[in-house]
Amino acid sequence: MTQLNGPVMRIKRELNEIMQNPPPNCSAEMYKEDLFHWKAIIMGPSGTAYEGGIFKLDIRFPGAYPFRPPQIRFITRIYHCNVDSRGVICLDVLNERWSPVMNIAKVLLSIWVLIGECNPNDPLVMGIADQYKCNRKEHDKVARYWTKRFAMPKPKASSKAEQELMQSNAQEPDKSDQVSSQASAQMSDEASAQVSAQALEQVLEPLSLQSVPEQHEEASELNQNQNQTQTQSQTQNQAQAQDQQEPETTVSSGTGSDAATVNPNRSEL
Repeated sequence: MTQLNGPVMRIKRELNEIMQNPPPNCSAEMYKEDLFHWKAIIMGPSGTAYEGGIFKLDIRFPGAYPFRPPQIRFITRIYHCNVDSRGVICLDVLNERWSPVMNIAKVLLSIWVLIGECNPNDPLVMGIADQYKCNRKEHDKVARYWTKRFAMPKPKASSKAEQELMQSNAQEPDKSDQVSSQASAQMSDEASAQVSAQALEQVLEPLSLQSVPEQHEEASELNQNQNQTQTQSQTQNQAQAQDQQEPETTVSSGTGSDAATVNPNRSEL
């Protein structure tokens, strides 16, 4: 138990450091409450055939850690000349160049650099290394395909019940949508009717305002004509009344005070 106190303290300290301040594009955490077993994630470097990939790694610490290097391998498949089909990594800091001063954060950062910058001169897979040297375009094409196929998250497959529900929703439109569309159509009809009524009022209003003075003018002219007609009729009645009366004219015969009354309407005999 005392022999594991050194590794336990060291691993705990590294775990706290990497949780609080993880290296760029990398992360790690303890797996299933096992301090000597971690899981890590490395993001594919941008500008490379591995861009967009999420690569998972398995980390296991030996009992002699940090005097012996940790065992790190890829869980996610990757098309890389320095990583074989089992996920084993050909990296010097995990072998002969390991030192107790190294830690997991530095190792993960070195692996991230290795992903973007292959080392075909020290490969684990000779065929991929030769392709990298001779036909880099084809190498990147295959690496990009592997990244998309194995390292990128796939859309969640919906269950059979969800698919049937989606199909039924597609075939039968939602009733609420129909009701809302009908209500909106009714509202639009009412709004258009209101607009039409307002427009009609705007058109009729000036006409009604113009017709009022015209009506007054016509009424005044009619009253004047009636007054003139009444005046003319009164004048004619007065003239007829005067004609019907027979006025007497006094004619003096010579001198004296005797006078004879002469009717101008009577003819002389």
